[in-house]
Amino acid sequence: MKLIALFLLFCMSTLAHSAETALYETGPGQDSSFVRFLNGSDVAVVVVNGTAKLTLTTAKTGRVSRFFPVKAGAKLVASVAMYGQMREVGVVAKPGEFITIAVLPQAAGQWKTEIIREIPTDFNALRASLALVNLDPQCAAAGLQGGAAHQSVLAGMELYHMQRRLLNPVSLIGQVSCTNQTQVNEVDLGHLQAGERYSVFLLPVKSPRVLMVVDELGK
Repeated sequence: MKLIALFLLFCMSTLAHSAETALYETGPGQDSSFVRFLNGSDVAVVVVNGTAKLTLTTAKTGRVSRFFPVKAGAKLVASVAMYGQMREVGVVAKPGEFITIAVLPQAAGQWKTEIIREIPTDFNALRASLALVNLDPQCAAAGLQGGAAHQSVLAGMELYHMQRRLLNPVSLIGQVSCTNQTQVNEVDLGHLQAGERYSVFLLPVKSPRVLMVVDELGK
């Protein structure tokens, strides 16, 4: 429980861009894993443990925490509150795995969590890495197009799945679309940096429907 409380305090400090410290020992021959929280709703989400509390807002910069390191194979448990309901959420990460715990709205004032898992295999110091994550139940299959010619970057992303690919480090305007919808959502990806990792989320809310973040790591 003490480790969990420290983890939540760490999330609060990283969101405030304050100094970071390592929380979990990995030990010789053991790989770290990384976990972050995402608020995919239209209200604030609170993650608590004991006296520690992390609030994920509905502002673009406050919806997603940084990835923080956890020991692979160790169960991480925290309580998540939204719509006046608090539930316990637990996850166990595999070695080298990156996990996003998405807190999402449901009908009749209910909510749930979805766990998006990724084991990166695509690092390239000369290129940027971009992922598309479909969290919108109204979107049968999401796709990301880029540039003036709307060339396909990522396609066929089913609900609660993600896909990642390497791109040249250039400035890019993207368009996120769904196979069953005519609406296209534009997202300014900015100037993609070589060696950097990014995630684009299609959310089940009106604003922002598309959220792009840098996959920041806590230390």
